[in-house]
Amino acid sequence: MKIAFIIFDGITWLDLIGIYDPVTRLKSYGYIADLEWDLCCFNPTAKDSFGTEMQATKVKPDLSEYDMIIIPGGFGTRKLQYEEEFMNWIKTATKVPYKSSICTGSLLLGAAGFLRDKHATTHYNEYETLKPYVGEVHKNRIVRDGNILTAGAVASSLDLGLYICEMLVDNEAKERIRKAMDYPHREIDSITFNF
Repeated sequence: MKIAFIIFDGITWLDLIGIYDPVTRLKSYGYIADLEWDLCCFNPTAKDSFGTEMQATKVKPDLSEYDMIIIPGGFGTRKLQYEEEFMNWIKTATKVPYKSSICTGSLLLGAAGFLRDKHATTHYNEYETLKPYVGEVHKNRIVRDGNILTAGAVASSLDLGLYICEMLVDNEAKERIRKAMDYPHREIDSITFNF
């Protein structure tokens, strides 16, 4: 299993780290021995709105080589959804089996055409922005439509990470990882369609 974590200028780092931590534990805890991942960026580095910078492990890779893409949100998504070169790169993920986003990362999934006629969510301030890209916007924390998973505002990245752990392995793996993170137990507000 190979995952592409998409990073870009204007990212919200918690959107990335919140999902990165539980999902990558699937390898370190021995649940998915062949799990691999890359930090993929259109440029060599990405900065958030405050200037904190991270280096990409892959620059503009063909995203079709991955089994899952994960697109965080951040203010950069508002501009990137209209940047043709960047969006053409994201569209190389057309045949990727699993596509997921956190917060306004769904705007990028939508602009790439991956959410057409699908159910999805985003940051609560951007429901109207997402509407033209989807079949229906939902206010749930996690929305799954087939193999497309979208999560709401920033902290929902942890919930989506744990949701993916259960989806890829099982509830026992999710619970072990949740406890190790000292993340409080609660039911994840999710809704599933077309599965």
